[in-house]
Amino acid sequence: MFFFKQIYNTIRAWFEEAPHFTGTIIATERIGSRIQKVTIALPEPISKPFPIGCYIQAQTSGCVPRAYSVAKANTTSFTLLVSFAGMGVGARYFAEAPVGEKVVCYGPFDDFPYRYGTGRSKVFFATSTGVAPFRRMTEEALKENVESVLLLGTPKEEDIAFKKDFEILAQNPLFRFIPVLSAGSAEWKGARGFVTNHTADIEDFLKKSDVYICGVPIMTMGVLDLLKKIGVPEKQIFVQKFG
Repeated sequence: MFFFKQIYNTIRAWFEEAPHFTGTIIATERIGSRIQKVTIALPEPISKPFPIGCYIQAQTSGCVPRAYSVAKANTTSFTLLVSFAGMGVGARYFAEAPVGEKVVCYGPFDDFPYRYGTGRSKVFFATSTGVAPFRRMTEEALKENVESVLLLGTPKEEDIAFKKDFEILAQNPLFRFIPVLSAGSAEWKGARGFVTNHTADIEDFLKKSDVYICGVPIMTMGVLDLLKKIGVPEKQIFVQKFG
């Protein structure tokens, strides 16, 4: 027991020495059965919001770090999506964390940025909480006046994060939102199966687009295989590594 306590204290010390800040949970909301949307206030306002596509490392359950893409951000707070799919340490922590809870965070880390000025359309592939970075990227594509498509795979309709937001954005003809359900109800009239089952009509579009991928490994590998098969240049493909 003493040995494990030493390891715990050593790991905790490492984190305490790294640059970090302590935020406060100001809103927490369950989305369907698989996702918790958590908004964390910064300790003090910053000059500009966290970068689009960035992630933070939240220290959960004492010393366990978990990476989460930032879905929304302003100068005083940011919003994360936490998946319950595996019910890991981070999921259990945020499932129980109340408003007012203090959260130690590291970052933001900006390794999955939106690429401005390429002149190319955008295609976003996501599963579940992997849609987080695309909440802001889809808005940026519209600001750039380029066409974009979001294919989001998730089990059920109630598990679609930011569904209303994306439906509003899809009123602009430049943006197409395609939710794909793997376990949808009989009433669901939209796409079913896997996101790669619904790309036949956009293959030419994919070849001339910047393609962003964030989600579970099986989806990521399936999309990468598809892109290779149809000849999308590697320089146009961007993957969130921890998705």
